[in-house]
Parts: sequence; structure tokens; C-alpha cells
Amino acid sequence: MADGVPPQLHPSLAALLPGLSSAPAREVGLDAARRRFSELLTAGLARAPEVDVDDVLLDGLAARVYRPAAGGGATVVFLHGGGWTLGSVDDYDGLARRLADGLSAVVLAVEHRRAPEHPFPAAVDDAVAGTRWAIEHAADLGGDPARVAVAGDSGGGNLAAVVCQQLRDAGGPQPVAQLLLYPNVSRGADQPSVQAFGHLPFLTLSDMGWYTRNYVPRGTDLGDPRISPAEGDLAGLPPALVVTAGADPLHDSGRAYAEALTAAGTRVEWLDLPDMPHGFAHLVALAPAAEGALAQVLARAAVLLDPAAAG
Repeated sequence: MADGVPPQLHPSLAALLPGLSSAPAREVGLDAARRRFSELLTAGLARAPEVDVDDVLLDGLAARVYRPAAGGGATVVFLHGGGWTLGSVDDYDGLARRLADGLSAVVLAVEHRRAPEHPFPAAVDDAVAGTRWAIEHAADLGGDPARVAVAGDSGGGNLAAVVCQQLRDAGGPQPVAQLLLYPNVSRGADQPSVQAFGHLPFLTLSDMGWYTRNYVPRGTDLGDPRISPAEGDLAGLPPALVVTAGADPLHDSGRAYAEALTAAGTRVEWLDLPDMPHGFAHLVALAPAAEGALAQVLARAAVLLDPAAAG
């Protein structure tokens, strides 16, 4: 690993390293960390496709609807990443547009509350409420009410996984699929991938700890499945596409989650992108290889949402 750069990391992503700040979020502070993240996503998600966009309120919960040119497709509830602490619907606008366009799906991006102002379980409650609303109102949004899925990246992937478990346990309507992009699904930092890649500025071990301390109130059991869905009951969940990045601290836990879902009888496709880092989906305008990786994700997600697309 020359100069700390993993040999498997694609050169176009490795070329971004000198321009990425490695200063820990706990040192720069919450406001600066949020600005830094927003600036990165503004650059990394530039040149997004044009789709119809509307801001909406879901019984008081802010959200944004993205509609592709062709209606009647699936509806995807998108839960953004940022370690439950950073990020916003505005920051992720370019990714939501790419999801709507690439999947020909209505995308409902939910503005879940963030820590530390609103610690756990506020984000879980908002993610569940937003998904329930989408299931009930998919036709009103212009989507197919029989095809409502939930998706998220990183911390948002955590929320998407939790939503599926929560709605299954509630016994009511559930999403038909889950798309988990390099999700944070388990506690602990002893996986080999954390040790191998936790120094990279795409997602550092220091920042992972900071996110958790902001999100989880002191004294809360980190084994709660609403925090660590890998410790929940994994049977009877919607079909999943679990995407992992090879140069990502979360790689091993994401792979293990895909394997555990399969062992529990849930239908899963595990898509591993060995030369990608954490967060590649919001770096697509900065690195052609990241754009190509997202295209692979969208192609597989399209099949998940409509198995007829495989033909």
C-alpha cells in the first residue's frame, strides 16, 4: 500500500485523495463538517439529469419528489447518508436525480432529522414514517403502488435496512425491495476492512466514531437492531441489493449482512465493486470510474424493481 493508497483503489478515485480533507470532523466541528460534506457533494454530483422536482410535506415531514419523464414506474424512498449527522436532501439532490432518471422511478427523498440536534431514534422514526407515507400515496406521486422500494447509502443504508425490519414487525404494508449502498449495518470496528481502509478520507475510523457518538445517546445499547440491523431478525424481509465497495471500511460488514440475509431466507444480490471507495455514488462527477460503478448499481437495481428488466 504505497503512501497509504490501497492498490485496488481505481486510479481516478486515488487521484482525488490529495484534494480531500483528512481533518477529523470532531476537530473541525459540526458546522464546518456539514459545510465540507455539502461542498464535496455539490462537486461530486454536478451535471445531474433534468427531472421534475417538487418539495412536499408528509404529515409535517419535509421531503422532495423527483419524477422521471415516463410515469407509472416504481417508487423509491431515498434515505441519504452522512452518518445520521451530515448531509441533507439538498446535498443529495444530484444522486436523487440520477436514481429517478436511471431507474425510471419516482424518488421520494426524505429529510429525516439529524443528530446531534435530534439523536436516535428520531431518524428511524422519520424514515419509517416517510416509507409508510410513500406506500400509501405512491399512486398520487405517479408511481406504481405495487412497487415501492426503500434505498439509502451509508447511514441512509442503515436506515433503509432498519425500515424493512420495522415495517415487517409492524405487520402492515412493506416495501417490495431494499437497495443498500455500502450500508452501515453493524457495530464495532474489528473487521479487517476497517483496519485496512479506515485511514482513507472517504470515511475515516475517527469520523465513524464521531457519527455514532452524535447519533446514539450515552447508555443506549448499540446492539439495538434499530442501530445495528445486522443484530435483528433477518427473515421475511424484502428482496435486497446490497452494494459494497472494495476499499471501504464498511466492506466486510456489508458483505456479512448480505450473507446473513441469504442465510435467513431473504433473496439477496450482493454487488461488490472492488476498486471503489466508500461514497463513490456521490463522486460520479469527479471520477469517470465512479460514474461507471453507479451505472452498474442502477442496472442491477432496475432488475430488482422490475424482474422483467432482466430480459
